[in-house]
Amino acid sequence: MDKRYFYYNAVDDVWQEEACAQDDIEYRLNQLRFYDRFKAYVYLPMIWTVEVLPDKVVELILHTKRVTITYNDISDITDKEWTIDCDFCNGIVQGWPISIVAKTERNWRNGYICNDSIVFPELLAARYVDIPATVVDVAIEYLRDIAKDKFGFRPSYLGDAHGLAHMMAFCESPLDPNLYIIKDVLGKEEYERIKREGGYDTYKELCKYFAIETPPPSLRKAYVMNPESILIYVYMRQCGFRDINIIRRFFYRETFFGHQLLKMRYDAITGMMSMIGDARYVFANFQRFCCWLLRNRSEKAIAPRVLRWCNENLSNAATDTLRMFAEARLDLNDGIVDSVVRRRLLSEGLTQEVHDILMEELFIVRPAVVNPYPFVGEEEKGYKFGNITYEYKKKELSLEKALDEYTFHLPKETKELRKWGNLFHNCVASYDTDIIDKTSLIVAMKEQEKYVACIEIRQGRITQALGYCNQRLELKYRDAISEWAKANKLFYGHKPRYEPIRII
Repeated sequence: MDKRYFYYNAVDDVWQEEACAQDDIEYRLNQLRFYDRFKAYVYLPMIWTVEVLPDKVVELILHTKRVTITYNDISDITDKEWTIDCDFCNGIVQGWPISIVAKTERNWRNGYICNDSIVFPELLAARYVDIPATVVDVAIEYLRDIAKDKFGFRPSYLGDAHGLAHMMAFCESPLDPNLYIIKDVLGKEEYERIKREGGYDTYKELCKYFAIETPPPSLRKAYVMNPESILIYVYMRQCGFRDINIIRRFFYRETFFGHQLLKMRYDAITGMMSMIGDARYVFANFQRFCCWLLRNRSEKAIAPRVLRWCNENLSNAATDTLRMFAEARLDLNDGIVDSVVRRRLLSEGLTQEVHDILMEELFIVRPAVVNPYPFVGEEEKGYKFGNITYEYKKKELSLEKALDEYTFHLPKETKELRKWGNLFHNCVASYDTDIIDKTSLIVAMKEQEKYVACIEIRQGRITQALGYCNQRLELKYRDAISEWAKANKLFYGHKPRYEPIRII
C-alpha cells in the first residue's frame, strides 16, 4: 500500500497530509516556552509516515529533529526517527524508542524540551509525544484491510480512535477492541476467557460476566462508542438506579468524580464494581449515600444532582460528608440526627453548609466519627481529655469584633477548640497548651453562621490564617482579616484590595 505522509503545520498547530509551506527551525523554537539554559535538547516533530510493510506489519514513523541549544544558540541539529510497528498477525505492537509504546497520557505535539540533566532525553520525549488522530485512523484502516485476510471481512471499528492504545486494542482484539480497553477492569484471565469464549460476540459474554441479564439496546450502542459506559451501567445499578432512561444520561464519559473509570475493578464473586486506591472509599460511600437517597426520593428527582456531582471533582466537604454518613451509618438509623439536618441532607446533599451542620450534629452524638484525625493512642491508654476554660485579658477579649457580615471569636474552652479542629479539619486542637501558656492566640472568623477561617496570633503577628483543610483563603476573607488586624494593631502580611470594611 502507498505510504501516507502527515506534516506538522506549526502555524495552525495541526497535522495535515499536504506539505507545509514552512518548517523553519527558528520559527518553531520561538513558539515554545524556552527559558535561558546552559544546555538543552529540543525535539521537534516534523513528519509522520504510515505504510504496510511486505510482511503485513503496519509501520508508523515519526521523523523528528533534535536541536541542541547551548547558551541560547543552536549548536547541533540531528535527525531522529521514532518507530511503531503494529504486527496484527502476531498481535504485537513494538516501538523504538521503547517508551513510545508506554501507557501514558500523551500531550505534546509541537515540541519537547529536556535539559542536560536528563540521562536519556529521547526516551523521555518519546514517552509523552502525541500521536495524531489522523495518523491513528489511517493505521487502523490498514489493519482492517489485513484483518480481512484472516476473517473474510473487515472488522468494523466504530470507537473513538485517539491514540496508541486503540491500535494495540485492534491488534490484540480486532473483533472487539473495546474489550482490550477495559482489560485491567476485568483482569487478564477473565479478559482472555471472554475473548476466547465470546468469539464473534464478546459483548454478550461480557454482559454475562457483569451479571447483566437483559442488556438494554442503548447500552450496546454506548459501549461500542465508549467502553466505559458499561462500567457506568454496572456502578449506577449498584447505586440503586434502575431506569435506563436515567442511567444513560451518565454514558459517554471517561471519568466519574474526576477519577478515571478504567481504574475500576470488578469482583465476579461479590458482583461489585469498585475503584482502586483511596478513591475506593469515595465510590463505596457514594454508593451507600445514593441508595439512601433513592429510598426517600425518586430517580428522576435526584438524577440532576448526581449528574452534577459526577461531572465535577468532589470537594473536600463533599467527600467528608460521605465519610461521616457512612461511618455514622445514617442510612441504617435516620433518628441519629435531627430531622432538620436529615431533610437538608436529602434536599441539598453534599454542600459545605450541609457538611458543617452535619459535623456539628454528629460532634455531640458520634464525636469519633466527626474527627478524622483523632489523638492516636491516647484514648486507648485510658487518657480522658479534660475540658479547661481559657482565661483572657481585656486586650485579648477586645479581638472579638464584628466587621459587617464577619465576626471574630476566641475559643472559650478546650471542648470548643476541639470542635473547631473538627470543623476546619486541621490540628488546631493541639494548640490547647499554647493557649493556656499564652504563647499563641487562636481566633475563628465566621461569615454569618459559617466558620470560614482559623487564625493564629503570636506576639502581635498573624502567623497563620487558613480555611478548611488548611486551604488558602479567598481574597475577600483575607481582606476582612487585614482590616480586622489593622483595627487591633496586629501585623498581617496581606494588603487589602477592596474598600475598607466598616468596623462595628
